[in-house]
Amino acid sequence: MTTLFRKARNSVGHLLRALLPLALALPIAAHAQDKPLRAGTSMAPDHPAALLLKKFSQSLETRTGGKLKLVVHTGGVLGADMQMQGALQAGTQDVMTTGTATMAAAVREMAILDFPFVFQSGEEFDRVMDGPMGKQLSDKAYDRGWVVLAYTHNGFRNTTNSKRPITKWEDYDGLKLRVIQNAMYVDMFKQLGANPTPMAVTEVFTALEMKAVDGQENPLPQIVTMRMHEVQKYLSLTRHSINSEALLIGRKTWERLTKEEQSAVQAAADEAKRWKRESLKDLEAQMLDTVKKGGMQVNDVSLAERQRMAERLKPVIERQNERVGDEFAFQFYAETARVRATVTK
Repeated sequence: MTTLFRKARNSVGHLLRALLPLALALPIAAHAQDKPLRAGTSMAPDHPAALLLKKFSQSLETRTGGKLKLVVHTGGVLGADMQMQGALQAGTQDVMTTGTATMAAAVREMAILDFPFVFQSGEEFDRVMDGPMGKQLSDKAYDRGWVVLAYTHNGFRNTTNSKRPITKWEDYDGLKLRVIQNAMYVDMFKQLGANPTPMAVTEVFTALEMKAVDGQENPLPQIVTMRMHEVQKYLSLTRHSINSEALLIGRKTWERLTKEEQSAVQAAADEAKRWKRESLKDLEAQMLDTVKKGGMQVNDVSLAERQRMAERLKPVIERQNERVGDEFAFQFYAETARVRATVTK
């Protein structure tokens, strides 16, 4: 009896040990499925980048019947862009919107999207980024731990200041201008005759208010959401570069999803991208109205004068082409020229 009891006890022990991993796995799988994805943006809740994430979240939940949910954090709650990019690579955050300029630290070719006067219209940007050059950049981003779900933009960057309207490049002469902390922007505005001052975006409003700088450059959504019309007199629509943006999901998060979930995520991103592209013109018109009512004097800069600025900036562009690689730059400009011909027909 003792021998039989010992054999039975051993058999039960083996069975329990075999079943234990499965028993432990079941609650983990259920928890993982129920856990919402985390998304972040450094922009304010009413900025188009934040609105894009909210639209993406709504579409994703609808498409998956609530199986996949996305919780959106705005205003840099999850960190600055480069911090969030690192979190996506590590798998500790799932989704974000980011300016492509900051991605250039890891994917040097991304920098070309912010070169001055590369694009003449938002439609031109959309078509180029939906094509082979966009795919090429997305492949490079994938190698760095990001899956690009969509490319969008927040309009063109424009110049504000407290001294005078900018109607030609010579009007930049002597202006102390806040620029993003990027060597190309410093080089660019120095070439235009300004005194560029690199500064974190969180410091800009106070610097303008205290007259530490005369002006700054940003797209309309940033100008409005940061209330720059309260501390600046002139807005000149210089359209010197487009404010490009990527909607990213971390590669580690992406690879944890099933094929069906990946398809739903991409479809939701496509829907959000279309919505933003269709909405941006109306949003920009509303924002222009806001700054005018806020007391800013707004002036357009003619295409001929923008072309003069581009000519003045040729030495800067040539130096930047070397940075991204001359061969890649040649391909990108050739594709942009091809698309421009179809857009303007």
